[in-house]
Amino acid sequence: MSIGIGGSTAEIELNKLTDMTADIAPISLDEYQQRISKAQQLMREQNISALYLNAGTNLTYFTGTVWYSSERLVGAILPAQGNLVYIAPWFEVSTLSGFMQVKSEVASWHEHESPYQLVIDVLKKNNCAQGIIAIDESTAFFAVDGMINAAKDQKLSLDFTSSKTITAGCRMIKSASEIALLQRAKDMTMVVHRAVAKILTVGITTAQVTDFINKAHRKLGAPKGSSFCIVLFGQDTAYPHGVKEPKTLDTNDMVLIDTGCLVQGYNSDITQI
Repeated sequence: MSIGIGGSTAEIELNKLTDMTADIAPISLDEYQQRISKAQQLMREQNISALYLNAGTNLTYFTGTVWYSSERLVGAILPAQGNLVYIAPWFEVSTLSGFMQVKSEVASWHEHESPYQLVIDVLKKNNCAQGIIAIDESTAFFAVDGMINAAKDQKLSLDFTSSKTITAGCRMIKSASEIALLQRAKDMTMVVHRAVAKILTVGITTAQVTDFINKAHRKLGAPKGSSFCIVLFGQDTAYPHGVKEPKTLDTNDMVLIDTGCLVQGYNSDITQI
């Protein structure tokens, strides 16, 4: 038996774990405002009239508003000069407002109306009816196509381009607050890796290990547990993204564990073999 490998149980190791997130600070409203200001500065430098942020990580990064993309358009328009305007279905406005960190106007559309036409109307209202519109690079094709056609229908002189020079231009440079959250998430997952090593025993299944890792992440303060988890034994480790029917642990098997967790939206992702 190697030092730190085996010799314990899931119950014992889980009981040793305590919350590691009590002292961390979330991203502040002031930092979200700084991100918006930087994006607008980049837009002006690149002669971009407005930025469309789609529901997802870019919307969250700039506004703190957590919302996931679907078949119904939800996002925000950020003019190079002026205030952010959210776009949402009418029946979601109240719910969306509750998730907002950066509070701002919501332009809404009903089911019989075109959300893409609404985007164009908001652009016009904010003096962005011509020039270059940067579209969040994660936006689905059907939404981008809808915006382009809505602009053509109104014979507007708009060019659409990827927002990557703005979104990545901001997100690639991490603030001290972001680095602290990233480090804490990684610290938590390293604690989980050390703990899981102690419960490994011949005959244990990948499902049992995965369940322990999820519970361990929760005990350490990740409210949703593991954000992902891959556990493989023996020859299965040659397939790092998993196999259809994973084997149980045998004597002298290699073990691969790839997992992580989210802390205030910042992810760890650590593989141990």
